[in-house]
Amino acid sequence: MAKELLINGEVITVNANDEIVEAVAIENGKITAVGTTKEILQLQDEETRVTDLAERTLMPGIIESHIHTTMYGANVLAVSCKDPEIRTLAALLQKLKQHASTIPAGQWVRAWGFNETSIEEGRFPTREELDLVTDQHPVMVIRACGHLSAVNSEGLAIGGITRNTQNPEGGEIGRRADGEPDGRLIETAHMELYQLAAHTRDEMREAHRVASAHFAEKGITSIHDATGYGLQNIEALREDAMSGVIAQRVYAMVGALNKPEEVVRHYMQLDICTGEGDEHFKYGPVKMFLDGSSSGPTVWTTAPYTSDSGNYGIHYLAQEELDALFIPAHEKGWQVTAHAQGDAAIDQLLNTIEKALQLHPREDARHRIEHAGLVREDQLQRMKALGVIPTPNPTFFSEYGDGYVTNYGDRAQRMYPLASYYRNGIPATITADCPVADFNPMRGIHSAMTRKAPSGQVIGEDEQIRLLQAIRGYTLHAANASFSEKETGSIEVGKFADLVILDRSILSAEVDEILGIKTDRTIIGGETVYLRSKEPVNV
Repeated sequence: MAKELLINGEVITVNANDEIVEAVAIENGKITAVGTTKEILQLQDEETRVTDLAERTLMPGIIESHIHTTMYGANVLAVSCKDPEIRTLAALLQKLKQHASTIPAGQWVRAWGFNETSIEEGRFPTREELDLVTDQHPVMVIRACGHLSAVNSEGLAIGGITRNTQNPEGGEIGRRADGEPDGRLIETAHMELYQLAAHTRDEMREAHRVASAHFAEKGITSIHDATGYGLQNIEALREDAMSGVIAQRVYAMVGALNKPEEVVRHYMQLDICTGEGDEHFKYGPVKMFLDGSSSGPTVWTTAPYTSDSGNYGIHYLAQEELDALFIPAHEKGWQVTAHAQGDAAIDQLLNTIEKALQLHPREDARHRIEHAGLVREDQLQRMKALGVIPTPNPTFFSEYGDGYVTNYGDRAQRMYPLASYYRNGIPATITADCPVADFNPMRGIHSAMTRKAPSGQVIGEDEQIRLLQAIRGYTLHAANASFSEKETGSIEVGKFADLVILDRSILSAEVDEILGIKTDRTIIGGETVYLRSKEPVNV
């Protein structure tokens, strides 16, 4: 926690005037001065550490405003379908078989990041194909969106799923022509089995350790965790943040992938609400799911899909059910949010927020919408009027953009409309929704600026934003979404020294060069949590 001076740099402050300065002084975990190199060097004494940035960028630490920490860490310890070697189902099945040979019988064999459009066969593996992987383990292959999976017969048996099992509300069990389950589980059908396949506490701790290290490597200093396995998962995040297993500051949404309403009701009965905690861990908003995946596609829309005139997606709750959960939560002081991708789901959440604010007026509630994919102009104006903060995912274009055009037609041109948000003074964050997409902030910044799909087509040129706007979305706007803008999100005196040093100047880089920028050092509260170079950084 000694004094350190960082000089001769390109310091992106993200302050009100977007000032670029040369140097920063930090001491006892806080920023104590910002200015020119000459000014900052005047603070040097015998015990001061001086770091020459050599014209590299120093910027506020990245705040990932919607990330599934446990899920990502667990995925790293499983089979990644994003492995470039996995381009066929045969290659996937071989990787699963290899992984099964390394773990005790009875444990789940998991794969993540599956995308049928990237596989040569263009489909999910069947139940019978997964049965050939192992007869000693349940197997689950999770789609990249996290809303669908394919499982083997052992996995179906654990879930009690047979030909006589009815589809759960908000979900579907895939079936063969003869009515037998084919292994595919969609939305709540997947979420229910996913809950049964939850990790042990030791597995969660290891997942958190791995995830935190990977996040630090990309300059991430705070995370808004979007939940996974429910009560146990939320409290595991709290324990691991408090003990230092997770280095980042954690703002934990209160919910679950399966039956989130039960988790919300549990925490509503406790004497806590949004903001409770300390600098390491705070409880965030209560969170529900209102619809499905943008790439599935299963989002809930007011007009049918362009690719399927009879499909409007799926939705989980009636308006009255959402009101009954969120209006009391708002009254008690909770921030509220929900996964709402389609415009019908966004309508539903905005209706609830509007009622809550009318019944129980509250200044600066900062309710959120997670993702807010297919946004209409009238909804954007409602968000502004209600003070709602959306958390869009421009990174999705780089992986799923071509499918958006196919499924949503012209509506894709204004998906995740960052330029419109910022023109209207709506402080939208930028997030990758890891592990749905690559959490590297450089990928997210590039995608926000270019909106390029894998094919190279630009989707919604009018919604492209500038570099400093993208950096603000990843920093100060994200801090604002967790009521922490007075402590983090910009390089200003008195704030935590949560900083990232890049390996070069980002301001002078060409747009496509941003993808190659790396993190040299990540600092949280004045302490280095990641250092790429083993060379001395002092002068």
